[in-house]
Amino acid sequence: MMVKTPQGFDTGKIGQVNAIVNAFFKKTISLDNCLCSLDEVVNAPLTCGCLTTLLAFAGSSFAGSALMFHGSWIDAAVSGALGLFVGMLFTLASEYPIYGRIFEISASVMVAIIARALHQYVCFTSVAVSAILILLPGYGMTLAVMEISARHITTGTVRLVYAVVYAFMLAYGLQVGSTVYSAINPDAPDEGTCRDPVSPWFYIPLLPVLSISISMCFGSSKKQWLSQTFCAAIGFSLCYFMSQVIPDAHIVGSIASFAVSLYSNVALKFLGEAPLAPMCVGITLLVPGSIGVKGAYALLHQDDVSHSLFPLQMLTIALGLSVGLFAAAMIVYPSGKRYSLYISL
Repeated sequence: MMVKTPQGFDTGKIGQVNAIVNAFFKKTISLDNCLCSLDEVVNAPLTCGCLTTLLAFAGSSFAGSALMFHGSWIDAAVSGALGLFVGMLFTLASEYPIYGRIFEISASVMVAIIARALHQYVCFTSVAVSAILILLPGYGMTLAVMEISARHITTGTVRLVYAVVYAFMLAYGLQVGSTVYSAINPDAPDEGTCRDPVSPWFYIPLLPVLSISISMCFGSSKKQWLSQTFCAAIGFSLCYFMSQVIPDAHIVGSIASFAVSLYSNVALKFLGEAPLAPMCVGITLLVPGSIGVKGAYALLHQDDVSHSLFPLQMLTIALGLSVGLFAAAMIVYPSGKRYSLYISL
């Protein structure tokens, strides 16, 4: 027997729960009021509804293609349309759990077929991987490594294995879709038409679009968007500029995650804002999941034997991110957070 839980996050409600629990912990509200407030949060509608989720999938794929996968404007537009399509499938999977069991593979297959069919206009990798950006398992991989580092062996190992298998599932779907179209049109090039990428100057307006889209996918409220965008800008800017002088992605990721975690914990200390909300967006932009999906796809496609080490690449980058997160928390709270119960990483 298989039990499927509803998909998605709701960091807006997490923020409300944090505030309620800490108010009770500090004895500013009674137990009855605390329980009533928690019941209201549980019964309240989702922070981001169906339409918002669809816009978030489209916006994240559009901006992610240009920002993270060096796509052109045409690649970004097509990826945004495919992201909207994936968002529709995601909504369908949330409503019908029986479809949710094959959602990831079916979405990857259809995205790959459409991306290959448009090979005369778009670059396959820039479009296909960015179209499933929200599905990439990098955030889960980072959580897994952090849990293992914190000696939570059981949950960490389960998350770790799931993230690697999940990356293989997405890559398998892309490979199946690509193979299906190759059978229809054997002369079509595998990578399609890769044009000049978007100018880096356009990263400035695209980054808030990507950050807010990811925030909406995590179910963040509007008042959390500014902090999450600022946190994402810190991580992305450090990655972009430091990668120009430091070729090692592990070191760059560690420094960027350190800055993201430092901001999140400082915001908690001085503003009382739950660090999980900005941190989840900042870490998602440093996602190692795309490396795993592209590596697994290349392995299945038999393009490069070196990509067979994709699980190790995912693991090492996630380990670098976790080191940065732990180091920042240690600096801001060297003796721990004694008087709060805020949900953090």
